[in-house]
Amino acid sequence: MNEPQADVHAPGSAGGTSARDPDARFVAGQGDSADTALARFILDLRSKGLTDPALLNAFERVPRAMFVPGFAASFLYSSISLPIACGEEATDPFSLARQLVLLDIRPGQRVLEIGTGTGFLSAILARLGASVTSYERYRTLLRQAENAFRISNITSVTPLLGDGLARLERVDGFDRIIVNGAVETMPQHLMDRLNANGIALAHRRRGLETNLIVWKKDLSGFPAANDCGPSRIGLMRSGVSLSL
Repeated sequence: MNEPQADVHAPGSAGGTSARDPDARFVAGQGDSADTALARFILDLRSKGLTDPALLNAFERVPRAMFVPGFAASFLYSSISLPIACGEEATDPFSLARQLVLLDIRPGQRVLEIGTGTGFLSAILARLGASVTSYERYRTLLRQAENAFRISNITSVTPLLGDGLARLERVDGFDRIIVNGAVETMPQHLMDRLNANGIALAHRRRGLETNLIVWKKDLSGFPAANDCGPSRIGLMRSGVSLSL
């Protein structure tokens, strides 16, 4: 998979920065309204070569503030990840756009998401026409995402409490699989769930480096890996939280 891709990295970033990073740079001005910040974000994506109308429309149709409340609009559409409940972070929208370009989502596809988080990415996938099964290990995050889905009238996401890195029961094959966190190895049971011609995406940790890896499974069932460069994301924890 060496096809040219839109360069949707945030400015000055190899995959997003963190709100805890003193050198974080904002794309939108801090005084922007929600509409202005979103419009600026869409223009930035276009300037970086992302012109897919379906993807741009999906970002426009999902109010990020509904899924990541408590932040000014300028932060929501900036190049930084934002702290959320349970000690987790919400990935910045530029990094999400980069991943969505690589996943090449089509209407009617079945998507398995490991790590629901805020539910924002799940909602974007749903607006692209996918049927999403999403696992989250934190009850707190799952409840918040479920509420946002309900308010936003997102009906094609099935959020489930569970450890998606563990072997999943009663789960059929998927056309796309995304792991929202860094892993040392992609669990084989997830690759076994990937349909022929399917695409899987995860962030692979090797020592101090994390890279975005995309696998495409051919008709024979062999998954070919493509290293798409550095990414910046925390380690995916295993197990279901007992207290949060």
